Amino acid sequence: MKKAIIVIAALAIAPASALAQWSDDFESYGDGQQLFNVGGWTGWDDTQGASGNATSAYAHTGNRSIQAHSAADAIHPFSGQFTSGQWTLTAWMLLNRNDHTAATYFIVNNQYNHGGPYSWTIEMNFDVGSGTVIDDFGSFRNAAPLAIAYDRWAEIRIDFDLDNDTQTTWYDGQQLSTGVLAYNGGPAEIANIDLFSTGAVSYFDDFNIIPAPSALALLGIGGLGFAGRRRRRA
Repeated sequence: MKKAIIVIAALAIAPASALAQWSDDFESYGDGQQLFNVGGWTGWDDTQGASGNATSAYAHTGNRSIQAHSAADAIHPFSGQFTSGQWTLTAWMLLNRNDHTAATYFIVNNQYNHGGPYSWTIEMNFDVGSGTVIDDFGSFRNAAPLAIAYDRWAEIRIDFDLDNDTQTTWYDGQQLSTGVLAYNGGPAEIANIDLFSTGAVSYFDDFNIIPAPSALALLGIGGLGFAGRRRRRA
């Protein structure tokens, strides 16, 4: 029993990156480097102009983040890695009020291939008009808009149960929605992350996808990200 308690305690204090099946903190990329077929990142349909850029303008931890620029449709596909089980996806987002001039989205596809077919399952819409983040598929789920946390880093967290086709999405420590995952058909999978903008600029850092161990669930541990800092370009 003592050994089990030690294991649970170790899981509780371990940083998310140590437990991650996939993670990216952007520290290995050069400042300004275009992430086109780099580190698993590319642009939608493998389009170079849609890919994001590593930047030292802001960072949640370390010195780099990814900038989703005004024409971004930056993606990170996964090839059969997340098709069953329980997973937690976390990422940190910075959206400055002055940069929020058009629609901005954090998207997860449950089916993605360059050129199609595609299927959308998570679409967090950072709505410029209302200043709120909306689950665009909330009519299929229990959902309510949340105020956008402007000018500071805020955690995005999605808890997936792929075996039971469910998800719970959190933003800045508050629940945005819960309910069916593959609402539009297709497999219950994590197939692609998509950072999409129709004209705004936003920043993302410290991505992790980790198993959702029952030990952590029993302990009631929430956001698994880091308490970071913001950096500005001199």
